[in-house]
Amino acid sequence: MHIEDIFEDLEAQFAAATQLSQRDSFTEGAKSIEINTSLLTPRELIAPIIGVDFIAGLDSVAPIWHFFPMRTIHKVIFHTDGDVALPKLRNFALDLAGIIQTLPTPCAVRWRVSGPDDFVRSGQLHNATANLLFIYTNSNPRPIAVPIAAIEQLSIESVDNLNGDF
Repeated sequence: MHIEDIFEDLEAQFAAATQLSQRDSFTEGAKSIEINTSLLTPRELIAPIIGVDFIAGLDSVAPIWHFFPMRTIHKVIFHTDGDVALPKLRNFALDLAGIIQTLPTPCAVRWRVSGPDDFVRSGQLHNATANLLFIYTNSNPRPIAVPIAAIEQLSIESVDNLNGDF
């Protein structure tokens, strides 16, 4: 290995650390976030999670986790005030499909897809792949497949801790 290679590697590590510290200065100590999407009024989420391609958080009133793909979010506001017992913002190196695959199934879900038919639907999530959610609804004896790429909002009811201890 040449000395130039060592210095290039150190420079790359320094640049990455600088970028992380700048991001952390904006989000440090955040215990809740407020998001705005194209379809919803502002929504406050506690115990927030930022993933590779999504933002998630616990509803401030009910035990429901809400997931929003980044492509649907127009603005995020980070709040550092609030209950000291709330967990701080966490960053996950998982995409939306990856975190859904870690959930215990079956579980009650509500979802909204993109397009003109943007009604909130509900059912039981029984399985997930990298591209599809397999959900049983009251009207179908077999599960329907919902493309993860079409999801505008996904709400998971009664999921404890979501990969973390509070």
